[in-house]
Amino acid sequence: MSKIGSKDAHHSKKEFTFNVHRDMSDEEYEEVSDEEKLQIAQHFLLSSPPGQFDEVLADVKKLLPPSLISPEMLTGIARAYNTRHSTLVTVGDKVMPICKEAEIDATKYVDSVSKKMVKVDHTKWTGTVVEDKPLPPTAFDASLESKRTAILSAVETYVTKHFGGGRAACGVYSKEGKITVVISGDKVNLKNFWSGAWHSTWTLESGELSGVAKLKAHYFEEGNVQLQTTKEFPKVAIGGGDDEAIGKAVAEEIFKAEQALQMALGAMYINMSEETLKSMRRVMPFTRSKMEWNLQAHKMVKQLHSK
Repeated sequence: MSKIGSKDAHHSKKEFTFNVHRDMSDEEYEEVSDEEKLQIAQHFLLSSPPGQFDEVLADVKKLLPPSLISPEMLTGIARAYNTRHSTLVTVGDKVMPICKEAEIDATKYVDSVSKKMVKVDHTKWTGTVVEDKPLPPTAFDASLESKRTAILSAVETYVTKHFGGGRAACGVYSKEGKITVVISGDKVNLKNFWSGAWHSTWTLESGELSGVAKLKAHYFEEGNVQLQTTKEFPKVAIGGGDDEAIGKAVAEEIFKAEQALQMALGAMYINMSEETLKSMRRVMPFTRSKMEWNLQAHKMVKQLHSK
Protein backbone atom coordinates (compact mmCIF):
# COMPACT_ATOMS: atom_id res chain seq x y z
CA MET A 1 0.00 0.00 0.00
CA SER A 2 1.36 3.36 -0.89
CA LYS A 3 0.50 6.93 -0.03
CA ILE A 4 0.91 9.15 -3.04
CA GLY A 5 0.89 12.91 -2.63
CA SER A 6 -1.73 14.99 -0.87
CA LYS A 7 -4.52 14.64 -3.40
CA ASP A 8 -5.26 12.17 -6.19
CA ALA A 9 -5.13 13.16 -9.84
CA HIS A 10 -8.74 14.18 -10.21
CA HIS A 11 -9.09 15.93 -6.85
CA SER A 12 -5.99 18.06 -7.04
CA LYS A 13 -6.43 21.81 -7.51
CA LYS A 14 -2.84 22.48 -8.51
CA GLU A 15 -1.97 23.76 -11.95
CA PHE A 16 0.21 21.49 -14.08
CA THR A 17 2.33 22.12 -17.15
CA PHE A 18 3.98 19.65 -19.51
CA ASN A 19 7.46 21.22 -19.40
CA VAL A 20 10.59 19.25 -18.66
CA HIS A 21 13.46 21.06 -16.93
CA ARG A 22 16.54 20.27 -18.98
CA ASP A 23 19.33 22.18 -17.26
CA MET A 24 19.05 23.80 -13.84
CA SER A 25 22.04 26.06 -14.51
CA ASP A 26 20.68 27.98 -17.48
CA GLU A 27 17.00 27.41 -16.57
CA GLU A 28 16.13 26.27 -20.07
CA TYR A 29 13.00 24.25 -20.65
CA GLU A 30 12.20 21.77 -23.38
CA GLU A 31 8.61 21.69 -24.57
CA VAL A 32 7.12 18.20 -24.46
CA SER A 33 5.82 16.97 -27.82
CA ASP A 34 2.17 16.14 -28.41
CA GLU A 35 3.09 12.46 -28.68
CA GLU A 36 4.74 12.53 -25.26
CA LYS A 37 1.76 14.37 -23.79
CA LEU A 38 -0.52 11.65 -25.11
CA GLN A 39 1.69 8.95 -23.60
CA ILE A 40 1.50 10.67 -20.21
CA ALA A 41 -2.27 11.11 -20.53
CA GLN A 42 -2.67 7.46 -21.49
CA HIS A 43 -0.64 6.40 -18.44
CA PHE A 44 -2.93 8.40 -16.14
CA LEU A 45 -6.07 6.98 -17.76
CA LEU A 46 -4.90 3.37 -17.70
CA SER A 47 -4.01 3.81 -14.01
CA SER A 48 -7.42 5.24 -13.09
CA PRO A 49 -8.79 3.85 -9.80
CA PRO A 50 -11.97 1.74 -9.98
CA GLY A 51 -15.01 3.71 -11.12
CA GLN A 52 -13.01 6.91 -11.71
CA PHE A 53 -11.99 6.76 -15.38
CA ASP A 54 -14.31 9.66 -16.30
CA GLU A 55 -13.04 11.83 -13.45
CA VAL A 56 -9.42 11.27 -14.43
CA LEU A 57 -10.31 11.91 -18.08
CA ALA A 58 -11.91 15.25 -17.21
CA ASP A 59 -8.73 16.41 -15.47
CA VAL A 60 -6.42 15.03 -18.15
CA LYS A 61 -8.32 17.00 -20.81
CA LYS A 62 -7.59 20.19 -18.86
CA LEU A 63 -3.87 19.48 -19.16
CA LEU A 64 -3.86 18.92 -22.92
CA PRO A 65 -4.46 21.12 -25.94
CA PRO A 66 -8.08 21.00 -27.14
CA SER A 67 -9.01 17.98 -29.26
CA LEU A 68 -5.63 16.30 -28.78
CA ILE A 69 -7.43 13.14 -27.64
CA SER A 70 -9.70 12.15 -30.52
CA PRO A 71 -12.86 10.07 -29.92
CA GLU A 72 -11.21 7.12 -31.67
CA MET A 73 -8.12 7.38 -29.49
CA LEU A 74 -10.22 7.66 -26.33
CA THR A 75 -12.16 4.54 -27.32
CA GLY A 76 -8.90 2.67 -27.79
CA ILE A 77 -7.60 3.73 -24.37
CA ALA A 78 -10.91 2.83 -22.71
CA ARG A 79 -10.86 -0.57 -24.42
CA ALA A 80 -7.33 -1.25 -23.13
CA TYR A 81 -8.39 -0.16 -19.63
CA ASN A 82 -11.50 -2.35 -19.66
CA THR A 83 -9.58 -5.39 -20.89
CA ARG A 84 -6.73 -4.90 -18.41
CA HIS A 85 -9.11 -4.67 -15.42
CA SER A 86 -11.92 -6.98 -16.62
CA THR A 87 -14.26 -4.03 -16.22
CA LEU A 88 -17.96 -4.76 -15.89
CA VAL A 89 -20.33 -3.43 -18.56
CA THR A 90 -24.11 -3.23 -18.23
CA VAL A 91 -26.10 -5.33 -20.68
CA GLY A 92 -29.82 -4.92 -20.08
CA ASP A 93 -30.50 -5.80 -16.45
CA LYS A 94 -27.20 -7.59 -15.81
CA VAL A 95 -23.44 -7.03 -16.03
CA MET A 96 -20.70 -8.97 -17.82
CA PRO A 97 -16.89 -8.72 -17.65
CA ILE A 98 -14.80 -7.43 -20.54
CA CYS A 99 -11.79 -9.67 -21.18
CA LYS A 100 -9.63 -10.83 -24.05
CA GLU A 101 -11.09 -14.35 -23.81
CA ALA A 102 -14.53 -12.95 -24.75
CA GLU A 103 -13.34 -10.63 -27.51
CA ILE A 104 -14.53 -11.18 -31.08
CA ASP A 105 -13.28 -7.83 -32.34
CA ALA A 106 -12.65 -4.34 -30.91
CA THR A 107 -16.31 -3.73 -29.99
CA LYS A 108 -17.96 -7.17 -30.03
CA TYR A 109 -17.76 -9.72 -27.21
CA VAL A 110 -19.18 -13.10 -26.28
CA ASP A 111 -21.68 -13.29 -23.43
CA SER A 112 -20.79 -16.73 -22.08
CA VAL A 113 -24.09 -17.01 -20.20
CA SER A 114 -26.56 -16.30 -23.01
CA LYS A 115 -24.08 -17.38 -25.73
CA LYS A 116 -24.90 -14.27 -27.71
CA MET A 117 -22.82 -11.52 -29.27
CA VAL A 118 -22.71 -8.19 -27.41
CA LYS A 119 -21.67 -4.87 -28.93
CA VAL A 120 -19.86 -2.81 -26.30
CA ASP A 121 -19.45 0.96 -25.94
CA HIS A 122 -16.13 1.10 -24.11
CA THR A 123 -16.48 4.72 -22.97
CA LYS A 124 -20.01 4.30 -21.59
CA TRP A 125 -19.54 0.78 -20.14
CA THR A 126 -22.75 -0.47 -21.74
CA GLY A 127 -23.47 -3.31 -24.13
CA THR A 128 -26.25 -4.24 -26.54
CA VAL A 129 -27.09 -7.78 -27.60
CA VAL A 130 -26.66 -8.31 -31.35
CA GLU A 131 -29.71 -10.38 -32.20
CA ASP A 132 -29.24 -10.65 -35.96
CA LYS A 133 -25.74 -12.15 -35.95
CA PRO A 134 -24.78 -15.59 -34.62
CA LEU A 135 -21.55 -16.22 -32.76
CA PRO A 136 -18.59 -17.29 -34.90
CA PRO A 137 -17.95 -21.07 -34.88
CA THR A 138 -14.69 -20.48 -32.98
CA ALA A 139 -16.39 -18.69 -30.06
CA PHE A 140 -16.42 -21.89 -27.96
CA ASP A 141 -14.68 -25.26 -28.13
CA ALA A 142 -17.57 -27.63 -28.91
CA SER A 143 -15.76 -30.59 -27.32
CA LEU A 144 -15.70 -28.78 -23.97
CA GLU A 145 -19.20 -27.27 -24.02
CA SER A 146 -20.77 -29.62 -21.46
CA LYS A 147 -17.90 -29.11 -19.03
CA ARG A 148 -17.83 -25.34 -19.63
CA THR A 149 -21.55 -25.06 -18.88
CA ALA A 150 -21.18 -27.06 -15.66
CA ILE A 151 -18.28 -24.88 -14.49
CA LEU A 152 -20.22 -21.72 -15.36
CA SER A 153 -23.19 -22.84 -13.26
CA ALA A 154 -21.00 -23.66 -10.24
CA VAL A 155 -18.95 -20.46 -10.45
CA GLU A 156 -22.09 -18.32 -10.85
CA THR A 157 -23.37 -19.81 -7.59
CA TYR A 158 -20.07 -18.96 -5.89
CA VAL A 159 -20.08 -15.36 -7.17
CA THR A 160 -23.71 -14.78 -6.17
CA LYS A 161 -23.05 -16.09 -2.67
CA HIS A 162 -19.73 -14.38 -1.90
CA PHE A 163 -19.65 -11.15 -3.92
CA GLY A 164 -22.43 -9.21 -2.22
CA GLY A 165 -22.85 -5.48 -1.69
CA GLY A 166 -21.53 -4.39 -5.08
CA ARG A 167 -21.56 -5.53 -8.69
CA ALA A 168 -20.12 -8.86 -9.74
CA ALA A 169 -20.23 -11.28 -12.65
CA CYS A 170 -18.31 -14.14 -14.17
CA GLY A 171 -17.65 -15.53 -17.61
CA VAL A 172 -16.45 -18.99 -18.64
CA TYR A 173 -14.82 -19.49 -22.03
CA SER A 174 -13.32 -22.45 -23.89
CA LYS A 175 -10.77 -22.52 -26.65
CA GLU A 176 -8.22 -25.00 -27.95
CA GLY A 177 -8.73 -27.52 -25.15
CA LYS A 178 -8.57 -24.90 -22.37
CA ILE A 179 -11.32 -23.46 -20.16
CA THR A 180 -10.89 -19.96 -18.73
CA VAL A 181 -12.92 -18.52 -15.84
CA VAL A 182 -13.04 -14.75 -15.40
CA ILE A 183 -14.50 -13.24 -12.21
CA SER A 184 -14.94 -9.50 -11.76
CA GLY A 185 -16.47 -7.37 -9.02
CA ASP A 186 -16.41 -3.76 -7.91
CA LYS A 187 -17.76 -1.44 -5.23
CA VAL A 188 -17.70 2.30 -5.87
CA ASN A 189 -18.70 4.93 -3.32
CA LEU A 190 -17.16 8.19 -4.47
CA LYS A 191 -19.38 10.28 -2.17
CA ASN A 192 -17.53 8.70 0.72
CA PHE A 193 -14.17 8.88 -1.08
CA TRP A 194 -13.47 5.22 -1.77
CA SER A 195 -13.72 2.53 -4.42
CA GLY A 196 -12.39 -0.95 -5.02
CA ALA A 197 -12.31 -3.72 -7.60
CA TRP A 198 -11.40 -7.40 -7.77
CA HIS A 199 -10.83 -9.53 -10.81
CA SER A 200 -9.40 -12.99 -11.14
CA THR A 201 -8.67 -15.28 -14.05
CA TRP A 202 -8.53 -19.06 -13.73
CA THR A 203 -7.39 -21.60 -16.30
CA LEU A 204 -8.31 -25.29 -16.40
CA GLU A 205 -6.07 -27.28 -18.69
CA SER A 206 -5.11 -30.95 -18.66
CA GLY A 207 -6.94 -31.46 -15.37
CA GLU A 208 -5.03 -28.71 -13.54
CA LEU A 209 -6.39 -25.37 -12.32
CA SER A 210 -4.25 -22.25 -11.86
CA GLY A 211 -5.12 -18.59 -11.50
CA VAL A 212 -4.23 -15.02 -10.71
CA ALA A 213 -6.19 -12.38 -8.75
CA LYS A 214 -5.71 -8.62 -8.98
CA LEU A 215 -7.07 -6.15 -6.45
CA LYS A 216 -7.28 -2.37 -6.45
CA ALA A 217 -8.59 -0.19 -3.64
CA HIS A 218 -8.58 3.60 -3.40
CA TYR A 219 -9.32 5.93 -0.48
CA PHE A 220 -8.91 9.65 -1.09
CA GLU A 221 -10.50 11.67 1.70
CA GLU A 222 -7.90 14.32 2.59
CA GLY A 223 -5.23 12.19 0.94
CA ASN A 224 -4.61 9.52 -1.65
CA VAL A 225 -4.10 5.98 -0.37
CA GLN A 226 -4.11 3.13 -2.86
CA LEU A 227 -3.72 -0.63 -2.61
CA GLN A 228 -2.72 -2.62 -5.67
CA THR A 229 -1.80 -6.25 -5.33
CA THR A 230 -1.50 -9.32 -7.53
CA LYS A 231 -1.60 -12.90 -6.27
CA GLU A 232 -0.75 -15.90 -8.40
CA PHE A 233 -2.21 -19.26 -7.42
CA PRO A 234 -0.20 -22.40 -8.23
CA LYS A 235 -1.64 -25.33 -10.14
CA VAL A 236 -3.88 -27.77 -8.32
CA ALA A 237 -5.22 -31.03 -9.66
CA ILE A 238 -8.94 -31.26 -10.28
CA GLY A 239 -10.31 -34.74 -9.69
CA GLY A 240 -12.25 -36.73 -12.22
CA GLY A 241 -15.95 -37.54 -12.35
CA ASP A 242 -18.75 -36.22 -14.49
CA ASP A 243 -18.91 -32.63 -15.71
CA GLU A 244 -21.09 -31.50 -12.80
CA ALA A 245 -18.59 -32.87 -10.28
CA ILE A 246 -15.72 -31.15 -12.10
CA GLY A 247 -17.65 -27.87 -12.12
CA LYS A 248 -18.22 -28.03 -8.38
CA ALA A 249 -14.56 -28.96 -7.77
CA VAL A 250 -13.37 -25.95 -9.80
CA ALA A 251 -15.68 -23.57 -7.92
CA GLU A 252 -14.57 -25.01 -4.58
CA GLU A 253 -10.87 -24.58 -5.37
CA ILE A 254 -11.49 -20.99 -6.49
CA PHE A 255 -13.40 -20.31 -3.28
CA LYS A 256 -10.65 -21.73 -1.05
CA ALA A 257 -7.88 -19.81 -2.79
CA GLU A 258 -9.70 -16.47 -2.94
CA GLN A 259 -10.95 -16.76 0.63
CA ALA A 260 -7.38 -17.39 1.83
CA LEU A 261 -6.24 -14.26 0.01
CA GLN A 262 -8.97 -12.14 1.57
CA MET A 263 -8.20 -13.47 5.06
CA ALA A 264 -4.51 -12.71 4.56
CA LEU A 265 -5.33 -9.14 3.55
CA GLY A 266 -7.59 -8.78 6.59
CA ALA A 267 -4.81 -9.99 8.88
CA MET A 268 -2.39 -7.56 7.23
CA TYR A 269 -4.67 -4.60 7.91
CA ILE A 270 -5.09 -5.62 11.56
CA ASN A 271 -1.32 -5.90 11.90
CA MET A 272 -0.83 -2.50 10.29
CA SER A 273 -3.29 -0.87 12.65
CA GLU A 274 -2.07 -2.54 15.84
CA GLU A 275 1.68 -2.75 15.20
CA THR A 276 3.08 -1.19 12.01
CA LEU A 277 1.45 2.23 12.27
CA LYS A 278 1.95 2.44 16.03
CA SER A 279 5.65 1.70 15.65
CA MET A 280 5.95 4.67 13.31
CA ARG A 281 5.02 7.18 16.01
CA ARG A 282 6.04 7.69 19.64
CA VAL A 283 3.10 7.85 22.03
CA MET A 284 5.16 9.55 24.74
CA PRO A 285 8.50 11.40 24.62
CA PHE A 286 11.70 9.97 26.07
CA THR A 287 10.89 11.62 29.42
CA ARG A 288 7.85 9.35 29.68
CA SER A 289 5.79 12.46 30.42
CA LYS A 290 3.00 13.86 28.32
CA MET A 291 3.60 17.10 26.48
CA GLU A 292 2.49 20.18 28.36
CA TRP A 293 0.56 22.36 25.95
CA ASN A 294 0.22 25.39 28.29
CA LEU A 295 1.83 28.26 26.36
CA GLN A 296 2.36 30.40 29.45
CA ALA A 297 4.26 27.60 31.16
CA HIS A 298 6.64 27.33 28.19
CA LYS A 299 7.20 31.11 28.23
CA MET A 300 8.03 30.99 31.92
CA VAL A 301 10.55 28.18 31.42
CA LYS A 302 12.17 30.09 28.57
CA GLN A 303 12.46 33.24 30.72
CA LEU A 304 14.02 31.27 33.58
CA HIS A 305 16.63 29.73 31.27
CA SER A 306 17.50 33.12 29.80
CA LYS A 307 18.43 34.56 33.22
